[in-house]
Amino acid sequence: MEDIIFEQDYTRHEKTPETERAEAIFNQAIDGGFFKAFADAMDKIPKIIVQKDKENYEYLLDRLDAIAKRKHGRIRGIVDYHKWESHIEVFLPFLGFESPEDLELMKEIADKAHAVTVSPYEDGVRLYVMINYFEELMTDAHQDYLKFDAIMQDEKLVSMLGVPQLSEEEQYYADRLNAVLDRFEEETDYDRTTVFQAVLAKVMKEDEENQTLERIVVIAEALLGKALSEDFDEE
Repeated sequence: MEDIIFEQDYTRHEKTPETERAEAIFNQAIDGGFFKAFADAMDKIPKIIVQKDKENYEYLLDRLDAIAKRKHGRIRGIVDYHKWESHIEVFLPFLGFESPEDLELMKEIADKAHAVTVSPYEDGVRLYVMINYFEELMTDAHQDYLKFDAIMQDEKLVSMLGVPQLSEEEQYYADRLNAVLDRFEEETDYDRTTVFQAVLAKVMKEDEENQTLERIVVIAEALLGKALSEDFDEE
């Protein structure tokens, strides 16, 4: 995936050490390639349309279209199969919810949307409503791994975020794991994230004392051996 979703904050905030640090981290995440690395990894994950999100998008599009017509504004809605989300933009001379029906719509937007932004635009305002619409077929642990993997590719971002350094032993097993996952992608038909997800799921079902990075590496290496010898149990 090439495009990155970016939202501009039009309000003015007095800079503090905390906001300056957050801005520096965000800029490093862009310049250092975190967003691209994470987006590329997420783009490989199969996705499905979430029926409830689809219904919410269509419902809010219809209601906001009525607002745009009544207030002589304009509206733009899109289901984006490239960014894997949907959003609605409404441009109005002013934003006001005066009637009971309008106030109820405000509550519905808060309930049905995943992000809402109101910002100045030319001589009026822009209401931006985002709904996820799509869902990746992956576990939270899998997504956390992709984020961690993308962060760890940028040493400066790791330092800025204060990510604890791995011990010598942990780094040894982390290097072995990365080497195994690389070989899966280079020498088999399986990608690294799918393999990691499967191995992690298996380890998490074992006794707590076995839920270690070393155990993950041992299983991953055993799976690679089976895959290369074509003695691989798909399930």
